[in-house]
Formats: sequence, C-alpha cells, structure tokens
Amino acid sequence: MAKLKFENVYLEYHDKNDYYSALEDVNFEIKEGEFVSIIGSSGCGKSTTLSILSGLKDPTKGTFYIDEKESHGTSINRAVVFQNYSLFPWMTTKKNISFGIKQVEKHKSKKEIEKIAKQYLNAVGLDGIDNKYPYQLSGGMRQRVAIARTLAMEPEILLMDEPFGAVDAKTRVVLQDMLLELLERGNEKKTIVMVTHDIDEAILLSDRVFFMADKKIAKEFQVDFARPRNRQDIFATSKYKELRQEIMSYFYKDVKENIGNEEVVL
Repeated sequence: MAKLKFENVYLEYHDKNDYYSALEDVNFEIKEGEFVSIIGSSGCGKSTTLSILSGLKDPTKGTFYIDEKESHGTSINRAVVFQNYSLFPWMTTKKNISFGIKQVEKHKSKKEIEKIAKQYLNAVGLDGIDNKYPYQLSGGMRQRVAIARTLAMEPEILLMDEPFGAVDAKTRVVLQDMLLELLERGNEKKTIVMVTHDIDEAILLSDRVFFMADKKIAKEFQVDFARPRNRQDIFATSKYKELRQEIMSYFYKDVKENIGNEEVVL
C-alpha cells in the first residue's frame, strides 16, 4: 500500500488575467518507510510538490492520497524541516523542541516533555546547550535543533526542503551523516521526502530519486545500496559513479534546454 500518492496532480495559479502552471499531471507513489529525494532545476516544481505533501497547498486538479485516503490540509502526522532553521528566537533550544512536542503530545506533563526534548538534543550531538538561544548557535547547530524538534514530534511522514542548503560544505557532510545515523537507529522507519539540489546527498540518503522537469516527474532512479550506509564505501563503487553520471546527464540536459528556451531581452 502506498503511504503517499499523487494521481494526475496539477497546481495552477491565477491572478486577475495572469495564469501560471506550477505542476502538470504529476504521478507517483511512495511506500511506507521509503526515503525519496526530489531534484531538478529551479522552477521545476520541487518545492510546490512538497507544499502539497505538507498540506499547505491543495492540487488544482488531481488527487493527493495518504494511506489511500484523499488528503486536504495539514495534520500532525507530517512534519517539515526547512532550510532556514525556523526556530523561535525568543526560546531556548530546549523550549523550541518542547514546543513541537506539545503540539502532538498534549497529554504529557511538562517534565515528560522536557525529558524527551533533552533526549533528542543528545541524539543530535547537542548535549549541554539546553538553555542557549538560537542566536548563540552556529548555523549547523541551529539546523540540528530544527531536526531534533521535528523528530521529537515523532511524525509518520518527514518532509525536508533543502534542509542542509544554508550551511557550509563541511557542516553539510556532518549533518548528512547524523541524519543517516538517526534514521537507521530508529525502531520505526519514517516515510521521508526531501527536496535537494545535491546529487551526492540524494544518492547517499535515498531509496529512490525523482528527477523533475517540465513541472512533472521526468525520470525515477532506484538507489540500490544496502543500509546501513557508509559514505566512503558507497562513493568508491562503480555503481555509484554510474548512477551519479546518469542523474547528472538529465540535470544538465534540462538546464541546457531551459537556457535555450529563454528569451533574451536587451
């Protein structure tokens, strides 16, 4: 049974006499516990797809299903990690995480919620910063807090929009490895959809990669590496190099076509 499903999904914007199509006849199924990355050129519809998956937008036409039931609006079984951290600046790290837990665990006491928050701070390697505020943390540490807050809510579906896009290359590698470890340590596999521009990141983390072009899924790539995964072992294989080259060829073909279709205004 599909956990997430798009069936002939379109999304269109209308503003007075202007019309813009963001998605056109998108179809896919994602199984429970699967990690899928969506990549493609800017403007191809990646973030719009994620907006529908999160419930922030509804399709103009077509249907979005969760567990084979038509879905509209947001729900507590889905959580989103954004690129820009999205932490409350007036709250400490522990209170930021506690706030997320309170939204889904209303029956738990303050002491129980703080204990869970502490556990997830430790899980992302941030033991001892409970009372620090976001402005006192580096970008990588803030993103760890954002990930901890999202995972602490224990969502069935985790959606990530360029979660490591705002950090430096070294921190990005650390966060990727941390996420791999956290996800493979858990007893229940979450269903995850991540938007990224990083092909290596998509291959390392995902079970499948969707390449978007022309506002739809143009190509699907299967990532057949066993879990748990090791970055060095995977990147050294010929299978990885061949898969990366195939994805790259689609990516640059799409970029070239988009450039060729642009009008030059003098």
